[in-house]
This record gives sequence, structure tokens and C-alpha cells, in this order.
Amino acid sequence: MAHLVLGLWVVTAFGGAYMFSFTNGAARSRVEAEPGQLTSKLPPLVLFVHPLFGLTGLAFWIAYLAAGKQALAWITLGVLIAGAGIGDVLISRTLRGRKDAEPTVEDRIPTIAMVAHGLSATALIVSVLVVCLGWDSQADDGVDDGDTRGPLVHVQR
Repeated sequence: MAHLVLGLWVVTAFGGAYMFSFTNGAARSRVEAEPGQLTSKLPPLVLFVHPLFGLTGLAFWIAYLAAGKQALAWITLGVLIAGAGIGDVLISRTLRGRKDAEPTVEDRIPTIAMVAHGLSATALIVSVLVVCLGWDSQADDGVDDGDTRGPLVHVQR
């Protein structure tokens, strides 16, 4: 299951990077815009924080894989859910902005890319939840020490 989570993370990240590429170089207001340059109605802070949550969640997931501590998987899930909430803000602003008469860079983002990114993020969150709840295919050794996995690296002293 850990490999599925990492694979979903890669797919989701590539989709997000593809959509983010549309907003690079956009002016934040009509006043700042050069002739022919489109503006963006998405808040810069939200555009920064959303991928930051994704990268932070990935760091916690890698720490979980290395240490095998269940708490790290739950922290990963919390960070992902917070990032998804911010993603919901982005998609609602993007879709609402498409109804405006003034064109923005968000109008150029393909709807299928937004849908695919959202679906892969949902699958990622569900997969992490499955690991957190212990429903993955790992065998139960009868020991309840709060860990679902052993560490990937064993250090002998």
C-alpha cells in the first residue's frame, strides 16, 4: 500500500505542477498587467500554501516509511486533508472565475486536469486513511505497539 500511496502522490503532484504552470508569470491585477498579459484571480498565498501542504505531507509520509510510527501516518492524513481544503478553495475560485467576462489565466487550465488532480488527490487521501486504519494488506503479528510497519532501515548498535 505504501508504494501505491507514493505512486498516487507522484501522479497528483505532476497534475498540480501542470496546472500551476498556467499561473506562472500572471499579473495579479489589471494595473500590473502588460499589454496582452492575463491576470489571475487566485490569491498568491493560497497558490503557495496548497503545494506546500502537499510537500509537507510527503515529508511526513517518508518519515512514516522510515520510522514505521503510526502517528506519522495520521499526521500525513491531517496535512493532506488541510491541503485538499485549500485545493477546494482554488477550484471553486477557478470555476467561479470562468463565468466572469474578464479572461484570466485560470480560463486556460483544462477542466479535465482539475478533475484528474482532484480525483487522484481523493484516492491518495483514501489510501493514506486505509494505512492509518490498518486495513492494508500487511499481516498482523499480534503485537499492538502502535506501529503498522517496521522501520525500513534497521540500525544495529
